[in-house]
Amino acid sequence: MPIAVKQLVKGSPITIGQDDTLEVALHAMIWGGVRHLPVVSGDMLVGVLSERDILRRYSDVGHFLGSQEKVTLAMSSQPITVGLDDDLDRAINLVATHGLGCLPVVENGRLVGIVTRRDLLARQAQRAEQELSAQRPEVPRTEAAWAQLRVDDVMSREPVTAFADDVIRTVIERMGRHGIRHLPVIDGERRVIGVVSDRDVRSAIGDPLRAVNARDAFVRLETTRVADAMTPSPTTLPSGTRLGQAAAFFADHKVGALPIVDDDERLLGVVSYTDVLRAIIGSKPNTN
Repeated sequence: MPIAVKQLVKGSPITIGQDDTLEVALHAMIWGGVRHLPVVSGDMLVGVLSERDILRRYSDVGHFLGSQEKVTLAMSSQPITVGLDDDLDRAINLVATHGLGCLPVVENGRLVGIVTRRDLLARQAQRAEQELSAQRPEVPRTEAAWAQLRVDDVMSREPVTAFADDVIRTVIERMGRHGIRHLPVIDGERRVIGVVSDRDVRSAIGDPLRAVNARDAFVRLETTRVADAMTPSPTTLPSGTRLGQAAAFFADHKVGALPIVDDDERLLGVVSYTDVLRAIIGSKPNTN
């Protein structure tokens, strides 16, 4: 039986007004523990703003100057959306195909909710587990086709990386250029020593409500090293891990990507939420 998007929508999402500043938006993200904000005019959706959008703008014009600009200068003004009665598989397909972090849920242009990649993957992992549990005990248990794949089958084999001595501005530029939110940090032998995310970068930039001048902001972007912002000794997955295990980890933890390593902790690739969702879609028969 198809699952509708409305089964994943919980409560009212945190939103930001189109006339609010990036400073207010970033504070709302920190307060709400979210990475994306629907931008509204009244109750009508007019855009979506992400942490990466804000960081890119701060990098372009300076922390203090950027913080005073309206969200409309950084947001995506034509976001892809779904309706309450849309099928879950359609939502997964949209997120996987377009590399989205979230999908606003609308009715006649009015925002009624939001679903994230984590919501979709958690529900899909739950569905796979339910199907596995429902199989008859006398028949050998078989996981869903996508869950039997290995992370090696879907990971990015030449991921964008950072070194501990790189500066934060370099990381922001790489994230923006490649449309990613996480960079494995490696040493000279490609061993994974950390991960730096857009959230780590945001923390390194500093409190958005603290008054700093543009010169100080640029100095911080140019002098703060990745080593001072990254998450050290990150969780990694060994080569050969089943995709079902990776999906369960993503569903249970607030991480968006995981480095895949060999027996010596050398980086082989990176698997993300989106990689898993694409595998789920790819394992389904084409009904078009």
